[in-house]
Amino acid sequence: MIKLSEVLSASILIVDDQESNVILLEKLLASAGYTNISSTKNPRAVCAMHMEHSYDLILLDLQMPEMDGFQVMEGIKEIEKNSYSPVLVVTAQPEHKLRALKAGAKDFISKPIEALELKTRIHNMLEVRLLYKKLESYNELLEKKVIERTAQLHASEARFKNFTELTSDWYWEQDAVGKFTTVSGPVFEMLGIETDDNNEFLPEEWNQEELATLKYNIATRRPFLDFIYSLKKPSGKTQRLQVSGEPMFDTSSRFIGYRGVGVEITDQHYAYRKESNFRKAIDVINLGICLINPITFELMDTNETMCQMSGFNRAELLTLTLPALMVALAQDLAKVFATVIAHEPHPASAAQLRCKDETLLPVQADYRCMNDDGNAIIVATFGLKTAS
Repeated sequence: MIKLSEVLSASILIVDDQESNVILLEKLLASAGYTNISSTKNPRAVCAMHMEHSYDLILLDLQMPEMDGFQVMEGIKEIEKNSYSPVLVVTAQPEHKLRALKAGAKDFISKPIEALELKTRIHNMLEVRLLYKKLESYNELLEKKVIERTAQLHASEARFKNFTELTSDWYWEQDAVGKFTTVSGPVFEMLGIETDDNNEFLPEEWNQEELATLKYNIATRRPFLDFIYSLKKPSGKTQRLQVSGEPMFDTSSRFIGYRGVGVEITDQHYAYRKESNFRKAIDVINLGICLINPITFELMDTNETMCQMSGFNRAELLTLTLPALMVALAQDLAKVFATVIAHEPHPASAAQLRCKDETLLPVQADYRCMNDDGNAIIVATFGLKTAS
């Protein structure tokens, strides 16, 4: 919506070779509240003035010597090629009105000038002109945002590509029917496959159970992270690949395929992964577990459940000794440790843990001995005592 203040402050140029007509129009416009009025009696100067000031309205007399209003409009059309022409012609010749509209004028006013008609036509035309200018400004802003967004998207895609290249051995994409559309990276070389058909590269030696799980995830359009599947090489060696993938959808939420990354898992990495998974399992069971030096009673390691039971974090627990953590004497614990190191039976017994908040937690304590390169390590487990 255009405000009245915007209309009254719009820039207006009066073009007429007659001084009296210029003065009359200036007075009429000023009386209507317009504040930004310019004029010229030289029609040849109009185009240069309009290029410099971009007038919102040009009141143009058609009958002028040397250069008439039609010639002036031809020049203005070159300036306003894709915009709303700001020309309102003033003429005493009825036959000129249609010709002026065809030449690019948006409206006309007849001589002799009637003040109310002039003010009404000027106000209406300025509203339209200002709306067009706002639309142009909005379109320019929108185009700028589109360009910026496109540049950001290209940069994001480049970062994504660089990231996948750094963190994976290959990148892959499938269409909605499971056909590979993109496979970048040395996956074929890694698998020792010589084929130009990237949709038939899965050897029969794949672990079929693992492969079925992977295919099920894709068929049900589930994202998957660090999924490992394997195949037997002709040498008898097992080769393992780890893949992550996510379904892709278009702007209409229509499934269009999958994309993801993959890496080859070495035996060392696979062993580490299994150890890591076992550690995670130890952390979530409902028993507190501690590894203890049987000579110094120092805690060598502990699981997350022990931290939750005692209120200490892992770093804090590893600064403690078992007698400090339990309501127990060192000499009593030493006897227990000697028994389990000798592999003699020792039943689980009631005990109390000193928690970080100074409270005592009743537990059931059990001790076992494990051998670590000839060194005995005590494995202590603590379960919460249930009410009898």
